[in-house]
Amino acid sequence: MKNIVVLVLCVISILVLAGCTAPLEMDAMESNESTESTPIPSKISFSAPTLDRVEDLGSQHDLRNSFDGPILMLWVASGCSGCHDWTDLIRSELNAGNISNTTTIISVHRYPEFETSEDMERRYGSNSSEHYAPWPVLVPDASTTVIDRETGRMTDVGLFTAFGEPVTPTLQVIDSEGGIAWTSSKYWANTSVLEEALNIMTQQEGIQ
Repeated sequence: MKNIVVLVLCVISILVLAGCTAPLEMDAMESNESTESTPIPSKISFSAPTLDRVEDLGSQHDLRNSFDGPILMLWVASGCSGCHDWTDLIRSELNAGNISNTTTIISVHRYPEFETSEDMERRYGSNSSEHYAPWPVLVPDASTTVIDRETGRMTDVGLFTAFGEPVTPTLQVIDSEGGIAWTSSKYWANTSVLEEALNIMTQQEGIQ
């Protein structure tokens, strides 16, 4: 009789433990699934606020509206000397006619956690600014995510992750499909590097 009681207790214990461990195992599996990183789409876009000047063509800029050709994208910060240098070079080449006025150029603020839109406005925003950017200046926040151009759906992939965690300054050519065609992280502005970027853009226009 004593043996039967022990056996019954053992069976009950096994059943109870099985009921407790199964949900834990499922929770662990779900946790692993949720922490798996979402693949970065090969063709991307995003929407972000701007400095809301005439040059910005609106208070919100959706990059998809710029994809009638390649885009020259400059990642900048307010306090970055190399960013100032690149902005000045691109502006001077644009004013000199060495860059077509139909070329799509945008600057994107890289460090919204540390600098404000007001910082960007003072540095790049007006004609009286020391490093005026006469093209759209985008000021995304740290939570901005990208759009998958192939599906048209918003993803949970962060903007900076999707574009390769660019340092400042970083110059990129984005093709008309939303792919990153070329990247340079040359710190000081360089006419040869800019010419290379413009040549890539010309090649991309020929592919369309």
